[in-house]
Amino acid sequence: MRIAVFHPGAMGSQLAHQLVAAGHEVRWSPEGRSPASVERAEVAGLIGTTFADAIASAEVVVCSCAPQGAIDIAREVGAAGFAGIYIEANPLSPKSLQAAQDALPEATFVDAGVIGPPPTGGSSPTHLMLSGSAAAVAADLWDGTAVTPMVVGDQVGAASAAKSAYALYNKGKAALAVLAFQLAEKHGVTEALTAQQVRADAGSLKDPGLPESLRSVAWRWGPEFDELAKTLDAAGLEGDAARALREVWTKLSR
Repeated sequence: MRIAVFHPGAMGSQLAHQLVAAGHEVRWSPEGRSPASVERAEVAGLIGTTFADAIASAEVVVCSCAPQGAIDIAREVGAAGFAGIYIEANPLSPKSLQAAQDALPEATFVDAGVIGPPPTGGSSPTHLMLSGSAAAVAADLWDGTAVTPMVVGDQVGAASAAKSAYALYNKGKAALAVLAFQLAEKHGVTEALTAQQVRADAGSLKDPGLPESLRSVAWRWGPEFDELAKTLDAAGLEGDAARALREVWTKLSR
């Protein structure tokens, strides 16, 4: 199929590369993108073109970007009159998902969320959660690739909920580990903290360099926790817990 991907970052470029490997023609728009993005797209085998041309020729659009840009992309694609399958592959709250869907009145909207690392064929699987009326069609796009699609429901929101639940656990645990290392450093007891890595529940405490290594993704994880907080609020749960952890990423990104 003819597919357009906006805007392929570290995850999106690898999702797109797997689509190319499956035999699809995948386009993207390099307008305004960084040299690093251009290099990733070239390595992934994507065809560079204008935004308008990518949409006009596409049967499917995949949106995989930082969550703070997802609604704007949906509005741009919707304004261009796109009427194919739109796969929203960002961790969004129910309210943000609805805004993205409303911006695409002619398209068939598929909710999606990625759990796991970028799909490069490593030992850790990449699961693509999918929900909506065309979820099964979307799943077939990655058939036989390093991406493992999982259709989790026929209602938009189910895939994002599955992704959000895991992200809250996995990235929330990372935020707590960052705080633990920062507290230990303040008191000069980092070695005592890392010594606890032998415990079954303390795998995140192996590397005292964890806070620094997560600095490069903090700008993206912060907005993701904003969406997590709204998702918890909508479910009648403790959104303030995610808001508090969001501050870890805010400070780290500075």
